[in-house]
Amino acid sequence: MAEVTKKNKHTMNIIRLLVAAGAFYLAFRGVDMKQMFVNFSKLKPIVIAAAIVMSLAGQLVFVFRWLLLLKIQDISIKYVQAMKLHFVGLYYNICLPSSVGGDALRMWYVTKHTDKKMEAALSVLVDRIMGMICTFMIIFVAYWFMPGGDTKLKFEFDIIPTLIKAVLAVVILFVLAGITLFAMYKIRRFRPILFKYGFIFMLKWKMWSSRFITAIKLYCSKPFTLLFALALGFTCQALPITALYLVGRNLGIEANLKYYFIFFPLSWIMGIIPISIGGAGVVELGLREMFSKVAAVTSEQGLGLGLAQRIIWLLTSIPGVIIHISGKHLPEEERIEPK
Repeated sequence: MAEVTKKNKHTMNIIRLLVAAGAFYLAFRGVDMKQMFVNFSKLKPIVIAAAIVMSLAGQLVFVFRWLLLLKIQDISIKYVQAMKLHFVGLYYNICLPSSVGGDALRMWYVTKHTDKKMEAALSVLVDRIMGMICTFMIIFVAYWFMPGGDTKLKFEFDIIPTLIKAVLAVVILFVLAGITLFAMYKIRRFRPILFKYGFIFMLKWKMWSSRFITAIKLYCSKPFTLLFALALGFTCQALPITALYLVGRNLGIEANLKYYFIFFPLSWIMGIIPISIGGAGVVELGLREMFSKVAAVTSEQGLGLGLAQRIIWLLTSIPGVIIHISGKHLPEEERIEPK
């Protein structure tokens, strides 16, 4: 069984690599590479440095928001330790073709720093949900209320059909999950697996449900803290978007800031879908299409923005690599010091 599971993981990783390669091929297809290099040669070192610093600042605000959510559950973790866990998760999300996401890893490691393991893991889930709420709210506010400035570009983006399609997709996923479970029940050789994991789930839920409900009630009892956390969420997402706007201006892109606050959050939502490695290729292709077809910039400029974001992500994940190798994300008693 372990060998089959390992083989399935390798297969999924290969599929993700192929999807990333295919998406990058589509993103670069028809692009004038010489013009791309000319565009990037315009970037000033001070702009690149400012963009990296602003993106890192966004990550640090992200950590502070997570600490607020931990504090509601009366879990005390030092800022530096939470920052280490966050950057390790960031590294996994962006760089590794693993079936274990950065949030799952953060859940696992944060439980090693407290006795309130379920509450600590729940804080990561709540943090992710709040992040997604902020992302959708940024898109909504930018679309409806953010001024377009002096730009003459025509802005047309049909959000309602897109949301309807998203809801239908979720419904279809639930239906498919139900069909899969029913099929497993009908096929005799899969029944033991279904019953085994179903039984384990029921036992775990019975064990943790009361603590889970109590933890949720605690969050609901702190509405002002949650509102402050939402405000921090806007800040930690606005910083990297503004950084990329500076990069875009330096690349000669005249698209208004409004487009950045819509298209980049949309690209993050695309990147969450686990069909590629950290959304590699998919995010860049999406940004190229959105900027070139809606904001009327060239394909080279749209793709350039996508690549600039990818490079900044890779650079900001470097601390996670160092922390992971050194084992600094673990409690001191669990660290294995190099000989």
